[in-house]
Amino acid sequence: MNINIRKKKNEELNTDEINISIEYSTSTNIDKIVEHIKNYDDQKVLVRQNNEYLQIDFQDIIAFYSDKKDIYCRTQSGEYKIKNSLSRLENQANDFVRISKSCIINIKHLDSFDMGETGSIVVKLDDGTEEIVSRRKVKEILRYIKERSI
Repeated sequence: MNINIRKKKNEELNTDEINISIEYSTSTNIDKIVEHIKNYDDQKVLVRQNNEYLQIDFQDIIAFYSDKKDIYCRTQSGEYKIKNSLSRLENQANDFVRISKSCIINIKHLDSFDMGETGSIVVKLDDGTEEIVSRRKVKEILRYIKERSI
């Protein structure tokens, strides 16, 4: 598929407005492209570090996890406590997959899956950490692997 993009500045539009026109000859993947454009957002999460609040891009987050009653996010630069629930975070970004009751990972930070002999799956992330996939999520992760394997 060949994609040609033409940009044209229009001073009459609002500052937060973008008009997109798509021309195509076949419908190959056009619905997926349109859906991706609709869902695009510079998503950030507000985190607390000591007495300071920081904004972190969703793409920089490696994983969200719970520890006791608190929710944290992990990035290459550290771990941060957040005020959100895992179930709410799970539906906010397309690149995140729930692997257990207490952990959601960013698939863009995924290095590998280690398929153990006992049927367990260990997810290895690009920060060197490992997370265990719960038994309830194994089928979903195996489906994910199958859909993306060559």
